Amino acid sequence: MRRLLRMLVTAVLVASCGDALSGVGDLSQRIVYGDESTTSTSTAPPQSQFLRLKGITDLVWTNDGIDPTTAGMERELLITTVWLRGDQVDPFVQASRAEIAAALPGIEFPQLAPDRVTHVSSQLLFDQLTGILDASTAAAFGFWVGEPYDLPRSEGQLVVLRVGMKTLDDEAEGEIFSFQVTDGRELAWTDGDYVYQLFCRTGLSEEACFEMADSMIPLSLVVDL
Repeated sequence: MRRLLRMLVTAVLVASCGDALSGVGDLSQRIVYGDESTTSTSTAPPQSQFLRLKGITDLVWTNDGIDPTTAGMERELLITTVWLRGDQVDPFVQASRAEIAAALPGIEFPQLAPDRVTHVSSQLLFDQLTGILDASTAAAFGFWVGEPYDLPRSEGQLVVLRVGMKTLDDEAEGEIFSFQVTDGRELAWTDGDYVYQLFCRTGLSEEACFEMADSMIPLSLVVDL
């Protein structure tokens, strides 16, 4: 298990977290269609049950099957294909977990989710001027209590995971920073080639948020769950 050095930092963001996450999982004006080997399980350990977490095996990925023709595509061609799927204006483009795993090799995803979560939305994010993946946030995942947008985001979206590309060699790995933000708490850490930001809405405990961060496994393994 990854060693977590919990460095707690109290900070209030100037911009509301609701605004910062407004595009995550957004379906408006977009089309939605139906190193080292690792052994993993999505069964929640006993302490996770106490924290109201569960394994992710039965979650519905709303964008799986969005475009079966991308299966097995070379990475750069796949990224371009996903970009052209969008309108070239909105940086958020719907993508399946298999597409995200192929576009961002080694990206990780938590094995645990809040027990009320039933659906996951998933997107790749692009720089609109170049059509390449946005380095600051290249992928985003929303954890929902039902079909995305059946409820307002403040009620239906409990957790958001954003993943950017590591740009500085001296970024500390293994340290998780915890921030108080509008509407909840955000954890931030660096692992491998990526920087992760996990937003947990008010009502989900900080301990549960840390447990999710500590349960990360390669998304390529999650594709087969």
